[in-house]
Amino acid sequence: PLETMASKTGTPAEEAYLLRVQNPQLAEQIKRLLRNQEAAPGKIELRFKSDREGTFICGDKSFPASVRSLPCVTEVWKSYDDENLVKGLDVGQVVLVRDEDAEAPPAGEARDGVAPVMRDARKRHFRKLPEMSPELVERVETELIEIVNHGAPKGWTFEDIEEEWVEGKDGEEGHWKIISRNQY
Repeated sequence: PLETMASKTGTPAEEAYLLRVQNPQLAEQIKRLLRNQEAAPGKIELRFKSDREGTFICGDKSFPASVRSLPCVTEVWKSYDDENLVKGLDVGQVVLVRDEDAEAPPAGEARDGVAPVMRDARKRHFRKLPEMSPELVERVETELIEIVNHGAPKGWTFEDIEEEWVEGKDGEEGHWKIISRNQY
């Protein structure tokens, strides 16, 4: 999941990781480290036991970590001059770091997105697909292909009618006037 472009192509590439930390003290410590307000307590490392499960190590403490897909891809933008924005890359996964006694998040997709409006995103923002039998879908697909290739089915007529709105005289009600009519 966290394969880098450099490991695939040998070319160095800019990378971004979304790290969500459950422990507030650890989160504050990481913020201070990233802002160069505090010296590193030793090594900061992320080791994976499998594709989606691993351990986050900060100094002499270790925390379980899980990789989950985000409900939607998030764009990362940056600025070189504090005025213009440049799209850097897309982030589609999050590394969830939790306390030792906390249970692992459900497998698959992360429940929440990046911003507060994406809290419980799948349930609130994306509708579920309707249940349809494969036979019905296949029949409709076949009928649509027939219409596109051969026109209307037997016993049916398609009409393409082009109209324009004509204003009424002296405040009278207007009406639609047929300009052209084609039958298929």
